[in-house]
Amino acid sequence: MTRESWYDDAARWNTRYTNHPPTFEPHPLVARALAAGVPDGPVLDLACGRSGSALTLAERGRRVLAVDVSDVALHQLRAEARRRGLGDRVWCVRADLRTFVPAPRTFTLVLATLFWDATAFRAAREAVAPGGLLGWEALAATAGVGSTRFRVRPGELSAALDERWEVLAEDIGEGGCESRRRETCRVLARASRE
Repeated sequence: MTRESWYDDAARWNTRYTNHPPTFEPHPLVARALAAGVPDGPVLDLACGRSGSALTLAERGRRVLAVDVSDVALHQLRAEARRRGLGDRVWCVRADLRTFVPAPRTFTLVLATLFWDATAFRAAREAVAPGGLLGWEALAATAGVGSTRFRVRPGELSAALDERWEVLAEDIGEGGCESRRRETCRVLARASRE
C-alpha cells in the first residue's frame, strides 16, 4: 500500500469513528483469552479502534499498547482510558500495521479483530512471548463476497501458525457492529513456553 493510500485509509476510518458514537465493548476474544489464562505481562492490541478490549484488559491490571491507523479512534480511546483512571495503563500508537513491527517475544497477549494483512499477522505472531496467546479475527472469504484481499479462508489463520503454536480455538462467527454483522474467522492460540 502506498503512503498516500495509508492516509486515505486513515481518513476513511477517522470519518467512521467521528460519525458513530463509541461503545467501548470488549471483543469476545478477550473473554476467551482470559479464560484460557493470559500470563502476566503486557498486551498488544492491533487495529484496536476504540478498543473496549484494551480498556477491559487495563481494568484487570494489564499494560496495553493499542495500535491503530485512526487518530480519532485513538483519541477517543485515550480519553476514555483517562476517564476510567486507566491512562497510565493504555498507551496509544498511530501506525500503519502493514509496516509496524512490534518487539519480538514481548507480549503475553496479541489481539487483532476485524483485520487481515499477512505481513502484520507474521509480525504479531513473532511478538507473542513464550506461553502467551494470539487472538485474531478477520473477515471470512466465503462464497458470494467480492474482493478477498482483506479476508481469510476458514482454517487459514491456524494454517499460518507453525509447530510453536497450540491452537486452543478456531471458529467461524460474526463480527462487526450490530448494524453491519459479517462472517469472520477467529483463532486463539498459545505459543510454546520455550
